[in-house]
Amino acid sequence: MRSELLRRVLSNRPILLAYAGALGLFLTTSAFSTGFASENNVRLLLVQASFIGIVALGQGFVILAGGIDLSVPWTLNGAAILLTLFANGSNAPLAWAIPLVLALGALVGLANGLGISVLGVNPIVMTLGMNVILAGGLLVYTNGSPTAAAPSHVEYLATGRLGPVPVNTLVWAALAALATIVLTWTIFGRQLYALGTNRTVALFSGIAVGRVTVITYVICGITAAFAGILLTGYTGQAYLGMGDPFLFSSVAAVAIGGASILGGSGHYLGTVAGALILTVLAGLLPILNLNTAALQIIYGLVILGTVALATLPGRQAVTR
Repeated sequence: MRSELLRRVLSNRPILLAYAGALGLFLTTSAFSTGFASENNVRLLLVQASFIGIVALGQGFVILAGGIDLSVPWTLNGAAILLTLFANGSNAPLAWAIPLVLALGALVGLANGLGISVLGVNPIVMTLGMNVILAGGLLVYTNGSPTAAAPSHVEYLATGRLGPVPVNTLVWAALAALATIVLTWTIFGRQLYALGTNRTVALFSGIAVGRVTVITYVICGITAAFAGILLTGYTGQAYLGMGDPFLFSSVAAVAIGGASILGGSGHYLGTVAGALILTVLAGLLPILNLNTAALQIIYGLVILGTVALATLPGRQAVTR
């Protein structure tokens, strides 16, 4: 099993290049910034990368199947706000509040998946519309000013440590292992790649295209909601707009990790490297006296570049 994974990774040049790029960028930034490679800062980078990486897990599954989810920002934001309002700073309600919030994230994904697979709505239109609905609903529900603080257990999940390792990094590693197993060794993983490569062929091959599509969006809703829970613990409270940065960063992480933005090729192991690259880039901006708006330009260039490469005539699919 391990040898099969190693063979696939070594045969996938984009993944190797993504990790080489992450390491090179980290070493370059460390050379220009004293303390950037310190133990505390590395822990901070891993924590920040985990938020992008977890959102990008679900987004990556959707993209592999040939779709995209633009409802990620307010699914994340909604989960953060609802968790703090349900718990109201207390740990006791978390036993039902966290499962409920994750279920609500799954419900958003289910609505997206059914709208796309059953009603035939374009993924961009469906998920963008859902994002607007969620934003409006949360503004009405909170009167525009959510005030509850995050419970201490959620803060520990986001900022606590087990020895020298951040807890949420361990959670991210567990999710990465699970995603790797699903994509590499399961029937569902093979169906994802087949669907993203050619929807018509997948349909005639007996794949339940509608079911696979719905499952990918449900996964994306759950991971966005879970990232919202973690981010709430990191910031100490929920606030409107906290999910906005994760729309393009989640897509960019998938693209930087070597996946085709049009579906059919890529792996979550590459997305992990993409999340690390984007996090190091965010740390590099202050050193270069650039503000965070520069990241938006980078996201846009990455997405445009990968789409252009994916649509070049005669371009072969990346080996999975």
